[in-house]
Amino acid sequence: MAEEVHDADVSVVLIESIPLVLSGLRSALEDGGVGVVAGTHDPQAGVRAVREGKPDVVLVDLDLPAHAGIGLLQRLRRQGPAARLVAMVSPDHDDDKLLLAALMAGATGYLLKNTQTVDLLRTVHAVRRGYVTLGPRSGSELFALLKRLAESGETLPFPALTNREREVLRLVSLGYGNRRIAQELFISEKTVRNYVSAILPKINVSNRLEAIVSARLTGLETAYPDTGATGPALQR
Repeated sequence: MAEEVHDADVSVVLIESIPLVLSGLRSALEDGGVGVVAGTHDPQAGVRAVREGKPDVVLVDLDLPAHAGIGLLQRLRRQGPAARLVAMVSPDHDDDKLLLAALMAGATGYLLKNTQTVDLLRTVHAVRRGYVTLGPRSGSELFALLKRLAESGETLPFPALTNREREVLRLVSLGYGNRRIAQELFISEKTVRNYVSAILPKINVSNRLEAIVSARLTGLETAYPDTGATGPALQR
């Protein structure tokens, strides 16, 4: 078997919500010769670190509250295409739809947080060189998943909505007010209000309460693991 090639100067930013996991990942990367530009549990600080440090690879936690990791991937991809994005998820939250959402949001790597150090390092170096890695899944498994979805005719709830509008509606259905939604998706409150105004006629409802009921009837609020959201359901 050919010896694996590892880049000597690869740099990484870590965004991980659990301090113990963050510390473990940082140690594993540094012991493996990877330069960690920054490691943080705060998504906003992570965005700044990526903008200022210009790392080769960004490891992004998908276990952030309200599934904000997908929004964070999208923001980092919009911020600049230079850094390669790797999505990280706990084994309990891993599923095929989350993998697809991460890939659609711009990730080119996907790994479980309990992965072995050798696989963590292999993923970082592979995505830096332009490869796509899928953690425990093979390329044929992903192809089979896409084929099953196409053959089953499975569609996302509210097909008239864009992906971003659907995510806003999901957070509305969890009872989040506009300020909390803006924080979770890294957008302004005015932008949230604009999204909500656009969503209501698209799903044939006249107010926020009806939107919550409609979203919950479709199961949209449980599309990803709930994190115990609380808040004024009717706040605008």
